[in-house]
Amino acid sequence: MKFLQNKCFFFTAIAGLFFGFGFACTNQEASNPQNQADSTFYFNSMSDFTVVFYNTENFYDTIDDPNTYDDEFTPQGRIPWTPKRFNKKVYNLSKVLCEVVKPHMPDIIGLAEIENRAVLEALIREPHMAKTDYGIVHYDSPDERGIDVALLYNKNTFRVLVLEPIRVSLAGIEDRTRDILHVTGKTQTNQDLHIFVNHWPSRREGQQESEKRRFVPAGILREHVDKIFDRDPTANIIIVGDFNDNPDNRSITEVLSVQKPILPADPGRLYNLTYPLYKKGLGSLYYKHWNLFDQIIVSGNLLDAKKVIFCKPNDADVFNPRWLLHFDRNHFEPNRTMAAKYYGGYSDHLPVFLKFRKGKGLAPTAEIGFSKEQIN
Repeated sequence: MKFLQNKCFFFTAIAGLFFGFGFACTNQEASNPQNQADSTFYFNSMSDFTVVFYNTENFYDTIDDPNTYDDEFTPQGRIPWTPKRFNKKVYNLSKVLCEVVKPHMPDIIGLAEIENRAVLEALIREPHMAKTDYGIVHYDSPDERGIDVALLYNKNTFRVLVLEPIRVSLAGIEDRTRDILHVTGKTQTNQDLHIFVNHWPSRREGQQESEKRRFVPAGILREHVDKIFDRDPTANIIIVGDFNDNPDNRSITEVLSVQKPILPADPGRLYNLTYPLYKKGLGSLYYKHWNLFDQIIVSGNLLDAKKVIFCKPNDADVFNPRWLLHFDRNHFEPNRTMAAKYYGGYSDHLPVFLKFRKGKGLAPTAEIGFSKEQIN
């Protein structure tokens, strides 16, 4: 969601101080999995398995798409969006993603406000990102602004099996919104994961006035979760996204029926791992005060230490180093790319992340790793 922010921003991060890399590209091609993939492959033992979600704030290319309202993000826009500024955006996003779970790279990256596949290909070709073999899952959605959700995955640690874009129709409302992305796959340790990437309708008209618009994707997502639980009561489900609501708002707690994280957890329930952060006053974006719209929710089976991989209720966090923030008068807020003018920052959101742990369970397959054919 875009918020009106004070014009007193200044650019606080200088490229190169944190990374020593530029914008040279490699010839690495993004993967293009089909809706169904071969599920026969091998695994090896897994260190920390990490999941990141990041609302990138208007990650547009510089080319005008006549079918969407992207005119502002062209060289002829009110604030010119030039190739140089696009390249800096790629650099900045890659810097964040390379740092968020350092010294590792994320295994799963959910993204919001992505214009198209081309910007994702530019991102994974950035030299430091290209050191990890990332695949892309992306579908164009009907959003008028042309922004979508997407998923990047490390092909050495996660194998995509089934893809499903879930259409969100706002009945009686002309405004169109983003799809929910559902990706099913396996980790190296042969654990099935259902991953949902979300970006729910904004609060542009106000929180209460727009609340019912977020009830729609919440209800649709709940229906899909229930179908999964009907087939497998101990399914491993990870839900990430910018929900444009806080963890204690009704779309999350009532419609999606998400609980506070507790132990022992019920395998057939959903638990919000970012709820404790919210109660501590942490946030992922700032408008009048900190809000935690960017959240990570898991099914109870993933909180069971007896499984092969698991997480604890406090294993999620907000990535908020000083260089991602801008100090405005009396508070810090995310150092964004542009609003009233071009600032050259990162995003108006901060990323959230989750690190899984090795559990007491044993992986059911031999530890011989993915074969190169299966990765590709």
